[in-house]
Amino acid sequence: MHPVAGLAYPSKYKHLAKRMKFARTFCLLLAPVVMAACTAIVPAPVSTGGIVVGANEMRVCGQGKVLFPAGLYRAQLVTASGTYYQAPEQLRTVGVLIAQSELGGIYIANAPGNPQAAWFGDPQEVTESKPTTLFAAIGVRAPKLWPYSPPISLKVKK
Repeated sequence: MHPVAGLAYPSKYKHLAKRMKFARTFCLLLAPVVMAACTAIVPAPVSTGGIVVGANEMRVCGQGKVLFPAGLYRAQLVTASGTYYQAPEQLRTVGVLIAQSELGGIYIANAPGNPQAAWFGDPQEVTESKPTTLFAAIGVRAPKLWPYSPPISLKVKK
């Protein structure tokens, strides 16, 4: 039935009406994802302070554990939703396939309670002007986040 006029579609157009409804729904669901992917991600200004982790900390992230080394974590990327701080050494992962070391750090969200997450990857690749993947081409350029709990006790260094 036509939504405005209250008329029934002829039988030969029913499949077209279903396709149009699916396409409309798909676009409505995809639009927020694309808009969220286009948030600005910029390298942190030199004046941005760092955070200090006093002792090595182990947290469960996803299917494994991550060992966060003690030391100064420098701000690398700033987004509207939070800041990425790079660890002074590579993060050690335990229980994720095989134990390994990876470049990464701590993400602190701007949301209430400042939730934290681990992130992995090279921030220089993330902020490149040339997108290397389809997701980068549409703005999905932030490292993947692995939330953990409880938060790591940090000291802010300016």
